[in-house]
Amino acid sequence: MSLEDRGGGRPSDRAIGIESEIGRLRRVVVHTPGGEIESMTPRTASRVLYNDIIPISVVSDEHRMLKNVLASVAEVYETTDLLAAALADPEWKRRLVETVCADAPAAARRDELLALDPRELVTTLVGGLAARGDTLTEVLSGHEYDLPPLPNLYFMRDSSCVIRDRVVIGAMAHGVRTSEALLMRAVFGARSGTPDGTVRGEVLYDGCHEQLVAADGPVAGRSPDLRLEGGDVLVVRRDLLLVGVSERTSSAALDALARRLVEAYEEPLTMIAVILPAERSTIHLDMIFTLVDRDSALVYEPYVTGPRRVDVYSLRLAPGSTTRVEKHDGLLAALELHGVSLRPVPCGGHDPVVREREQWLSAANVFAFAPGRIIGYDCNVATMEAFDRAGYEVKSAREFLDAGAPADGPGRLFVGIPGINLARGGGGPRCMTLPVLRDALS
Repeated sequence: MSLEDRGGGRPSDRAIGIESEIGRLRRVVVHTPGGEIESMTPRTASRVLYNDIIPISVVSDEHRMLKNVLASVAEVYETTDLLAAALADPEWKRRLVETVCADAPAAARRDELLALDPRELVTTLVGGLAARGDTLTEVLSGHEYDLPPLPNLYFMRDSSCVIRDRVVIGAMAHGVRTSEALLMRAVFGARSGTPDGTVRGEVLYDGCHEQLVAADGPVAGRSPDLRLEGGDVLVVRRDLLLVGVSERTSSAALDALARRLVEAYEEPLTMIAVILPAERSTIHLDMIFTLVDRDSALVYEPYVTGPRRVDVYSLRLAPGSTTRVEKHDGLLAALELHGVSLRPVPCGGHDPVVREREQWLSAANVFAFAPGRIIGYDCNVATMEAFDRAGYEVKSAREFLDAGAPADGPGRLFVGIPGINLARGGGGPRCMTLPVLRDALS
């Protein structure tokens, strides 16, 4: 049985709607990396979760190609544009500033931030607010920013995601990324219910708020037990989710998300939990597994099909019933038991050295813009060869754009974008895209 959705058709009357990972893409949100990328130095890169510094000139060129491919098949929205529109609402502007300034040293800059117009405020929130350095104590403290820049913001998938017609705001695992979730909460919240709200949608789970409540408020810190990032959430179909339990997403947060889903939709659903090893290369589920077509998935073999495959559990959820938890012999076997048969395409091929190198460069992290039509990095040659053997036509991004190929054209297709420098940031095309509207599968 292949991936199918019982609804069918295009949800054109809705601003948001995600019922699969592979349905024809209609609307997607991205953030073009800017000056915040160059706020890092070799000394500070690890603080913001980077392995290395990356030059904005080449990163911009690579990201521009991704955006051009996306724009040829769907409506593309910039996070900063949506946020500036959201902050035109004075109440949401006040709420966001007060939240990001909840702790020192940003607290002393609250009025300064409130005085900025929406576009200037967005630039400052993303690019950072340098420390004033007007006292000896402040200079000796060594901190460079009263409001740190957000160099990870272009990895849009982490701080929020859409499940069906609801929004999930991330509970970020690292405090340096909490502001990203706060920005996305403003984007979705402030535009909710407005006639022109291109991404309006009810928030299903506000992980950022839940973290603060569990820690008795923003000044008290963040609850370490509640962590949830969108890279660990894959929508297989309306009633079936794949979720990763990782260093970025906790089982406690997934249990809470499961309860909200059952309450919101009042119907049974299944959540398949994949227990990831605590390694730098497996920070999210989508670093080892992504859906690419109705009947196939890109997999990192050692943890999905090999003898070291990770533990997998299914949670059967239904209103008014006790959750049933069952262990399975691997991810593909769990999906098979729930009616989804998938042929694995091996990330990096079968050579153990090559596949480990390519997985590190986010080879498994691809993004589908239609069933069997995906975007990945062209630096991962063995992965592209694996797709070629699996019956996919492999094209460069330039070839795809020059041909004017339709999003939902015939045949299977791998579009390779340049991404060696983007990959150094720690993610791939799926990480960098926040789809908010897809067609339902027929």
